[in-house]
Amino acid sequence: MTVDANGVRELWVGRLREFLPGWFAEHEVLSRLSDGAAVVLYGSTARGLDDAWSDLDLGLLLSDSEFQALAGSCDTTFFGFGVEGKEGHIMAVPVRQWRDEVAHCHMDRIYHLQRAAIVSDVEGRAAELLDYARAPMREEVRRAMFLYHYVEMRSDHRACDNPMERREPPALLFSLPKVLGHGLRAAMILDREPYPYDKWLYQATQATPTGRLLTPHVDRAVELLGGDALRCDRPASDNPIDHEIYGIRNALIEAARAAGIDEPWLHTWWLSMDAARQAREDVRW
Repeated sequence: MTVDANGVRELWVGRLREFLPGWFAEHEVLSRLSDGAAVVLYGSTARGLDDAWSDLDLGLLLSDSEFQALAGSCDTTFFGFGVEGKEGHIMAVPVRQWRDEVAHCHMDRIYHLQRAAIVSDVEGRAAELLDYARAPMREEVRRAMFLYHYVEMRSDHRACDNPMERREPPALLFSLPKVLGHGLRAAMILDREPYPYDKWLYQATQATPTGRLLTPHVDRAVELLGGDALRCDRPASDNPIDHEIYGIRNALIEAARAAGIDEPWLHTWWLSMDAARQAREDVRW
């Protein structure tokens, strides 16, 4: 039987709601928090992935004083458990910390909170946090984050040129993943979607319109790495890996223009490196 992402979340939220009260009550450290616990399910299972490699990632959202009391009473804020054969862990965190990360456009945090599910929330702090993270991406955020990732992608692409010309495979291998990563992140941002960390980035990008324009180039670049393209005995302009990078770059330029972003830095990107990094630091969700 096939279960969709919502079905997976509902299944495990139900099981956790049955399991956690007793587990909290018997836990040596967490028992004092059982009555007012705010717990969210996030990560792979909340995204709908339920297989032998997925686990249960839970966040226990505490006030600053609750967190300080917990941290002062034991040597960890990370606790393991198991439910019906599936491993899980619960990470205690000040709710203010995750809210600050959302405010500062920590895209992986926003991505997972947008897909998180509430297990328990007596005082409403989890609902407030998720509502904040699920707000639509503002144009200011979109432009600042796209500028940053696009400029970084172009910079890392430039760093690939000399290794290609000099036939230095390790140097090219170190720079290429940065190009691909920034390109995929820029694509998701153009589509007003926060991006996850590297483990899920490619898969997440396939679900967005601009991302689907880029993933064939990423696929071919990976295939070329499996061959001998790192040692291509041709100028950079004739290197097949470089052709795929240009495919990514051109797709992003066209998509940006279609989205109303047609700025000089799409071409003179090196003049905006400091501005791009500062924009990323300054923008707020």
